[in-house]
Amino acid sequence: MGRSEKSAMMHGISRRVLINSASACLSGILVAFLFPNFNLEFLAWFSLVPLLYSANNSKSFKESFLYGFLAGIVSYIIILYWIVYTVHKFGGVPYYIAVFALLLLASYLALYFALFSGFGRILLNNYKISNIILIPSCWVFFEFLKSNLLTGFPWENLGSSQYLNLPFIQAANIAGTPGLSFVVVLVNYLVFHFIFYKNRISKKQALFELIFGLSVFIIVTSYGYYNIYSVDKLLRRKKPIRVALIQGNVGMFQKWKITKKRTTRIYLDLTKKSLKYRPELVIWPETALPYIISIYPFYWDKVMNFSEKNKIDLIFGAIGLKLLNGKYRFYNRDYMFTQSGGFSYYDKHHLVPFGEYIPLKRQFPFLSRILKGAGIGNFTAGKRFRILESGNLKAGSMICYEAYFNSLVRNFSKKGANLLVSITDDAWYGKTSAPEQDMSMTVFPAVENERFVARAGNSGISGFISPTGKILGETDIFKRTYLIGYIKLINRKTFFALYGNIFGYIIDAVFILSIAYLPLSNIFRKRA
Repeated sequence: MGRSEKSAMMHGISRRVLINSASACLSGILVAFLFPNFNLEFLAWFSLVPLLYSANNSKSFKESFLYGFLAGIVSYIIILYWIVYTVHKFGGVPYYIAVFALLLLASYLALYFALFSGFGRILLNNYKISNIILIPSCWVFFEFLKSNLLTGFPWENLGSSQYLNLPFIQAANIAGTPGLSFVVVLVNYLVFHFIFYKNRISKKQALFELIFGLSVFIIVTSYGYYNIYSVDKLLRRKKPIRVALIQGNVGMFQKWKITKKRTTRIYLDLTKKSLKYRPELVIWPETALPYIISIYPFYWDKVMNFSEKNKIDLIFGAIGLKLLNGKYRFYNRDYMFTQSGGFSYYDKHHLVPFGEYIPLKRQFPFLSRILKGAGIGNFTAGKRFRILESGNLKAGSMICYEAYFNSLVRNFSKKGANLLVSITDDAWYGKTSAPEQDMSMTVFPAVENERFVARAGNSGISGFISPTGKILGETDIFKRTYLIGYIKLINRKTFFALYGNIFGYIIDAVFILSIAYLPLSNIFRKRA
């Protein structure tokens, strides 16, 4: 081979790699733009097309894996840029370490993009008609792993991008957010296949794919409109309950340093102002009282008497304490004080790594500054799904991060909760897009379980979400205020509440079997 031929070949490879890399980056940018504060959710229907092109145009699993990694790291750097602020501000570390933390997390999450791209190439090269199911199954499988491995990080999964698309997201009460992700990727595959394969597939296959894709989209959307009508019809027969959400806006550093007297007064004074609207239920945020109220009878009685005197049920976050096996255990706890003088509580199950406890803190001692800077010690995870009850009101409490884990949240409605309460403290995020992202994901527990969600945040966003996922009202961030709204109690259970992510598990099994079949088929072919 002559020098000119080698040069042309190298030039061709470089051009191909450059185009594939640019396509992968484009996918990463498009996916990032689906979520707050961009909210360009319409891009979801073709955001993965450039990545599918790169994967299909690659020469090996390794190459397509790298394109997926590139798409993922671009996407997550844009989505999670606020990590730099959080780690720098509350971890007390220099910016370069905060940037490194962002790159480390983005690199880890990008692995799931990379695996989708790598295995997507295998599917594209070995299957034909069935890829209309297998490519979306591949995405859902790795999204499932991302949401569950190493405690899980289901932050802004693909289906969550459609939180403003109310008719589409109603199917979550059957298939959960994995079902929504499946449909989004299915449409992406159809767009990709039409653009790049329209001259390489038969008219019969093209017609099948068109009919199948349109049928799925029409069925999902039609069900959405029907479900919205069904829920609205149900709610017309329900009595409204007036609720006050109290947003104390106590600074993260200040929160753990000011006196118990002052903290308690901030929330009692705000609640007194809201009483002119005669709420029946008042909700304070996560650790609104950042002390162990059960060991301070004065404050326990003060808050309890306030609840009884004003005829309100009060839900609030505080620190819980138990003595187990000779050791004191601390809990991120949600109390309900009832107007009749009773109380109940729930201890947070799913703790935030590097926020409420530090994994591998012996190996990475500098990370302990994150907790030390905020004045929070290590918490213990709760074990029981307790319902906060007062009369007909049965509230399931999602404490901050827990709202993203649908397999956890459904336990509340399955056990009889007719209202979901979300309490959080998003002061960690500062004035970034993270509070908006957080709020967008809180839409899905409402839809999956067909329950109102009342959300109280220390620094915002506080708000109300209807059982169909519509955000009914919300506060501005970093403002000391309160919000009055109405909720209604729903007792019927959705398919998702009863059976959970069964759709996702079936789809995961389909993907695993499709990959396992390939080496087995080669073995049988060789023997034959």
